[in-house]
Amino acid sequence: MYDFAPQKWEFPVESQPVFDQLGNPIKGSQAVVRTDTNEVLGVHGSRYRILSHDDVVNSIMDAVKEANLSSDYKLDVKVIEGGRKLRGEILFNNLVVEPAVGDFVKFRVSFFNSYDASWSFSQAADGLRLWCLNGCTTPMGTARSVFKHTQSISVEGSAKKIANGLDTFMNNRELWQSWMTTVVDDRMAEAFFKATIAKTASRQQLVMKTNEKQLENLLNIWQAEKAQLGNNKWALYNAMTYWASHTSDLKNPDVARRNREDAIAKAMKHDRWDQLEYEGVF
Repeated sequence: MYDFAPQKWEFPVESQPVFDQLGNPIKGSQAVVRTDTNEVLGVHGSRYRILSHDDVVNSIMDAVKEANLSSDYKLDVKVIEGGRKLRGEILFNNLVVEPAVGDFVKFRVSFFNSYDASWSFSQAADGLRLWCLNGCTTPMGTARSVFKHTQSISVEGSAKKIANGLDTFMNNRELWQSWMTTVVDDRMAEAFFKATIAKTASRQQLVMKTNEKQLENLLNIWQAEKAQLGNNKWALYNAMTYWASHTSDLKNPDVARRNREDAIAKAMKHDRWDQLEYEGVF
C-alpha cells in the first residue's frame, strides 16, 4: 500500500516580468509568482525555467512506478518558506537490510526543489536507519542526480537512478558490516570531525578553524552511538546521521537538515574517512 494524498505543493505559479522603479520591464529578468497569494517566490535571469513542485512530485512518483521496485511505500512531502522550497521522501517498507541483528535500514528516495534557486531539483537514493530514525546518507554517485532549472526532467533517467540506488543500497550491508569491524577511538573521531563537519572558515577564507560548539555536540552524539554500537566506524557514521536528522530545535529545520546531509556526503569523500580503514581494524 502507499499514501499519495494531494498536499500543499499543488499551488499555481507563473513567470511574470520584473519592473524597475520607473515601471519599465527589466530585460533578462523574471519573477516566479505564486498566483493564489501573489507572492514573489524568486527572481531569476532569462534562462530560468519554472519546474513546478507538482511536476517534481509527479515525475518522481512516475519514476518509482517505472522502476517497479515495490508498491509498498509511503510518500511524505514538506513545503517550506511559503512554498519556496520542497522536500519529499518515499520510504519503502519492504526494502530493508539488516547490517546487524535488530538494526534495520529501509530504502528511501529523497527529492528536493525550489522556486528561489536555493535548491536545484535533485533526488537521492539512500537509507533510513530504524533504530532511532536516523537518516542514512551515501556519497555514491549512482544514487544521486541534480538538474538545474534550465533543464527538463527525464522520468526514464530518474527511474534508472532510483533502480541503481536500490542496487547500491542492498549491497551496502557488507560495507556497513565492514565499518562495524573498523576500530574508531575518541581521538580518531575528534580528528575526523575537525577535518570535516566541524570545520569552519575564517572571514578571510584562508585559515580553517573548528566550530567548537558543533564539535562538542558531535562528540556527545558520538559517545551515545558508541555506547550502543561500539568503538567503530558504524557508530561514527550513525553519529553523523543522528546529527543531520535532529534539527527540530533550529530556526529552519528542513534547510538545516538538507545542509547537514550534504555535509555528511562530502565528509565521506574526505581522505580522513578512508584513512580510518587503515588506522584500526579488529
